[in-house]
Amino acid sequence: MRHIAGISLAVALVGCIALGAQAPAKETLKSGAKVFVNPMPDGFDTYLKTAFEKKKVPLVVVSSRDEADYEIKGVSDTQKAGAAKKIMLGSWHSDEQASISVSSIRSGEVVYAYSANKKNSAHGKQTTAEACAKHLKETIEKGK
Repeated sequence: MRHIAGISLAVALVGCIALGAQAPAKETLKSGAKVFVNPMPDGFDTYLKTAFEKKKVPLVVVSSRDEADYEIKGVSDTQKAGAAKKIMLGSWHSDEQASISVSSIRSGEVVYAYSANKKNSAHGKQTTAEACAKHLKETIEKGK
């Protein structure tokens, strides 16, 4: 039984390697690319655009999807401090989560995705938006 499982695993690995060799190279996000930031719940898109400026992300934000090479979609969530946290820890800071993805409008391929999870955030959505912007900038500068 182990012998059959081993052979099956080897065949699967060879198949994956063969498929990987035939796959086209993944598209990368380049400095100066035009991006459209989709409207997001709770106005997170506004925080994200502001963070792009503050962190000097080398992308051009356009107001129309038709003008863009890439599209950014995302979601965010805020967990306000509960009564117990306020009383026991003396903290009014919220917990913040956000995720973004950047897709090529031409091919639909997701070229970048990132999730931020910030506990005890003093600045709310601004904190997660800036984390997303910072990591996107680093990825573009690395050329990956």
